[in-house]
Amino acid sequence: MFSVFKNRNFSMLFLANFTSQLGSIVGMTAFMLYLLKRFSHQPVYATITELMYSLPTLAVFFLVGVVADRLNRKKVASYCDYISAALSIALLISVMNGFIVLTFAIIFLRSGISKFFQPAQTAILQGILKKDEYATSAGLNQMISSIFMLFGGAIGTFVYWNLGVEAAIITDLVSFLLSGLLISGCKIPVEVTNPNGKHSLRDLNMKIVYKDLKKGFHI
Repeated sequence: MFSVFKNRNFSMLFLANFTSQLGSIVGMTAFMLYLLKRFSHQPVYATITELMYSLPTLAVFFLVGVVADRLNRKKVASYCDYISAALSIALLISVMNGFIVLTFAIIFLRSGISKFFQPAQTAILQGILKKDEYATSAGLNQMISSIFMLFGGAIGTFVYWNLGVEAAIITDLVSFLLSGLLISGCKIPVEVTNPNGKHSLRDLNMKIVYKDLKKGFHI
């Protein structure tokens, strides 16, 4: 199973995924605990936070696949991390100043940006691995997700009660930066990063989005 780590690009992408998930689960858990303690008389804030993490899926679901197919996948994945890191700084400032409405808006934006990460990363992995390594890659990434499902909440709780919500958000920030740097350091062939040729954001009009969505439904 672990022979797949001989592929340097896979190792770096796997580590990027690990650090990104670690920071996200620590940050989210700590922030939920912060809300429940700081605004104990307004438990609805916890529900709103969950919505801010979930609703972006509905807002961008029709774009994520098109972006991963048309734009440079390596740049999409790394820029998602860098933008999320910048938004984590904004989140830290917002939380420290008690701007709760702004905090919700930042969480919504950061969650929306993060939705573009996974399709781009998955597409890269399929391009740099052999077909008989796909199952191994999927199994390893699923193992990481399962580990964080089991222990991520405990890690986030420990960080919050011992270091505070600010430290948890900083952990989130650092994890996004590390993930972005790891992805940027990968040497991936252009036929993997741009399988459909070079495009820019200006090329992604609604006609292309509709065309790609229609093709995907037929498949």
